[in-house]
Amino acid sequence: MIRIGRQLGRYFALVTMTSVILITVLSNIGMNIFFTMYLRDSQKSEDIAIADYATELLHEDGLLDETDLMSIEHYAFTMSAEVIMEDFAGNVIMSTREPSEVPDGELDRSDYMDLEKFGYKEYTYGTMETGEGSIVIGRPKSIFSASPDRKFLIAINLIYLAAAGISLLIGFFLRRRVSGMFLDPIYSIQENAKYIEEGNFRGVMDVETKTIELDALSRSINNMALRLEQQERLRKRLTSDIAHELRTPLSTVNSHLEAFIDGVWEPTPERLTLLQDEIRRLTNLIKDLGDLSYMESGEISLAMKEISLSGLIANVVENFEPLFVSDGKNITSDIEEGIITKGDSDRLNQVFINIVANSLKYTNTGGNVSVALKIEGESAIVTVSDDGIGISSDDIPFVFERFYRSDRSRSRETGGKGIGLTISKALVEAHKGIIGIESTDGKGTAVNISLPAWKA
Repeated sequence: MIRIGRQLGRYFALVTMTSVILITVLSNIGMNIFFTMYLRDSQKSEDIAIADYATELLHEDGLLDETDLMSIEHYAFTMSAEVIMEDFAGNVIMSTREPSEVPDGELDRSDYMDLEKFGYKEYTYGTMETGEGSIVIGRPKSIFSASPDRKFLIAINLIYLAAAGISLLIGFFLRRRVSGMFLDPIYSIQENAKYIEEGNFRGVMDVETKTIELDALSRSINNMALRLEQQERLRKRLTSDIAHELRTPLSTVNSHLEAFIDGVWEPTPERLTLLQDEIRRLTNLIKDLGDLSYMESGEISLAMKEISLSGLIANVVENFEPLFVSDGKNITSDIEEGIITKGDSDRLNQVFINIVANSLKYTNTGGNVSVALKIEGESAIVTVSDDGIGISSDDIPFVFERFYRSDRSRSRETGGKGIGLTISKALVEAHKGIIGIESTDGKGTAVNISLPAWKA
């Protein structure tokens, strides 16, 4: 294993060196190809200029004397070219280099050539009027054999070498800065993760970074810590709530049984009925817990078929009207006709009964509850709103948690088991729907349910 800082530094140095080497190699290749082509073209132009110069001198006098040949030789020397001139009969009349030793016979152009070092091209000089001769011009086979060219190539490579050294030096110093920009936030995020691992959710701190991905990761870690802290509180509260739900009926049953055993009370039908009611409450609680566990397992089985959502909600409202009247409360409805959905009618009926029952519980006498149904696009929107006691902003994020109830709802007059909304949420999501709550403390609550639906 290797620390990320050291590994990042190695990669940074590797990238820098590779880039410099690649640039140097490609530049040298380009130099050899394109600069060579440029020099070859320049040399060809110079060769033609030498031939034209010889033609010009020949045209002036009609012949080339010793002075003219010396001028041509000097002109060729300024252009670093080897020149061999032949007259109209093919005899060598001038050469810029000494001939090779020839034991017998006359000298020809080949005796003046060095084919190992030079490449030769033949041109003509003169005109039809003055006569035409041949001029052979030799150039070094290596385009960089000339001293200025070699110096230029060496200078370029020294510049590349200096650039490589400077780049590596700059890279070494930038590595620390760049590594710090990336690694400091990563180390901070790592510390936050350790705090979460240890259960110290309060120790998680915000991480400042300008990197979008690291900022998103930091926010996710912080949100996870917040969520885990909330879940930890809910877990502790769940234990307390379950004990709260079980303690009262069990205490009631136990006290009655002790009184019967001690002969303090007679087991009258009224007292036995009270015990039966408490046992029924425990049975219903256990059943609801079993249903909730089954629904949250993702294995819930629904009897899916096309049903009239408009008719189902209208029936729920109609069935609740006597209860609202007896409590001195009002319920109204605004239900759009002909809305069809695909679902389990019994389960959906359970959802809307839970929602309307909650509105009945938490609406004061003389208060109002309204139930609305309308179609929006490919969804049916069901809204159950009331002007009751409302829910505090601190409680809203947890209303769908099992056994969660705000403090004011813990009285036995209104409080249920605290899992009705949890079951409703599981059933709505099983129907591919969405449920949400909007509430203002002391002013009322609105429950919004969206289900896939269409008009008949």
